[in-house]
Amino acid sequence: MRGLIYLALFLIIMSGCKQNIPKPETFNVEASENSKTNQMDKSKNASIRHIVHGKDIFVECFVPNVSFSGTNKKIERGKIIVYVDGQLKGEYYTAAFVMKNLSKGVHHVKIDVVKLNNKSHGLTKDFYVTIL
Repeated sequence: MRGLIYLALFLIIMSGCKQNIPKPETFNVEASENSKTNQMDKSKNASIRHIVHGKDIFVECFVPNVSFSGTNKKIERGKIIVYVDGQLKGEYYTAAFVMKNLSKGVHHVKIDVVKLNNKSHGLTKDFYVTIL
């Protein structure tokens, strides 16, 4: 009888010791965003998105009828010019890229999608990010 009671207590204790499965790890975006899209043709469904992670900014551009890599010969080629705090940060020839190691503080970022001859495709995005 005593063995049965010990077994019941043991099972009750063990059922309370179940494994805590952690929630999937996510990161919080610490960015204040004032974005505006200038001269964007709404029928194109173009978009520019960004995510701040630590000191890096991940940028993704979706612009129909523009090829950044040049693999599709049927559509026009383009590139992305990025300015941070008014200074040229770089030119990118891919639809997604990472700007690394920004300094701490608030930064004004301007992304401009242009043709290879630097004439505008009509898609510009300005936003502010805060690097902690």
